[in-house]
Amino acid sequence: MLATSPRTILKRLFRPRIIVILACVGILCVLSGSSSGTDAPVPAARISLLMVTGMPGGSYHHLGLAMASIWTTKLKKVGIRVSAAISEGARENIEAVRIEDADLILVDDLSCDIAYRGVGAYKDKRAGELRSIVNLWPEAVHLIIRSDRNTNSSLDDLEGLTVATGLPESGNRFTTEILARSLKNQKPAIKFKFMNYVSAIDSLKTGTAQAADFTSAVPSALVTNLLQPDPSLFSFIQVSDTELKAAQDCGWTTCRRIVIPPDVYPGQGKPVNTVGQNTLLATTSSLDPEVIYDLIATLFENIDQLAKFHPAFKNVTLENAFYGLVAPLHPGAVRYYREKGVHIPEALLPPNAE
Repeated sequence: MLATSPRTILKRLFRPRIIVILACVGILCVLSGSSSGTDAPVPAARISLLMVTGMPGGSYHHLGLAMASIWTTKLKKVGIRVSAAISEGARENIEAVRIEDADLILVDDLSCDIAYRGVGAYKDKRAGELRSIVNLWPEAVHLIIRSDRNTNSSLDDLEGLTVATGLPESGNRFTTEILARSLKNQKPAIKFKFMNYVSAIDSLKTGTAQAADFTSAVPSALVTNLLQPDPSLFSFIQVSDTELKAAQDCGWTTCRRIVIPPDVYPGQGKPVNTVGQNTLLATTSSLDPEVIYDLIATLFENIDQLAKFHPAFKNVTLENAFYGLVAPLHPGAVRYYREKGVHIPEALLPPNAE
């Protein structure tokens, strides 16, 4: 028996991250032209929520900080504060909700799907308490290879190389491995190295790894920073329709086509035909419906402001809200969508919903 609860341990570990959140609040205030200098004093937060995001440098963490900042700033008068914490990624986030160590999570649609249904990696630990809030933005696989090891800019070029992927509990670690399994006759096999994004950048530069996957919203600041000094050193791997279908057949059922337009990144003069999946905002069934209602209402009311922070937020619309969702909606989200006149598929209604 632990003397200290996991949630208390998490709070101690994540307390320093609040400094980053406050800095992000300042950025968003500048974008909106608002100032806190004339705000009247408000009561201290009555409800403190923990949202787990992803690795520093990745879009889960970067965009998650922006969401937490908006919520904390806009909902301070009703006493709600949201802290965004780092994590290894989607799989760790789901576990945090499953053992009640987090209130909100960012998660890819594949991980959320199999966790809620209790299949695959979650066969013996179904996360039946998962509840959906909204589909957010698509994440594109940015498979980057050193140009001195690139032949055809295809997945076949990865054979025999060391590929840096996410940390063990990240979603992109599993999807990168699925893409590799879609290749036939791997001789010699691909070697994967689990590491965070910062280490992956360093490994690519030094040649310790010859390729890396940076699954991210578009554009990715990490990829931009990698390519900026000399784009000729690295190339993008393209994923064909055949390989996309093979990845779906290998278990990545939510895999979809994503095309990165030309000139998004330094030296990228042509489109990148890649694949990806959706990022979802999810929670636990035990969270107060009134709180979830306030969160989703505030999110949609401030999409234009968030889109100034990162264009991926332009994908957050009522029309796209249910794309990729499998776990039932939280009752607080149901109330919001009904008020907006959005038809909710029966499969997404929570148990005992009126």
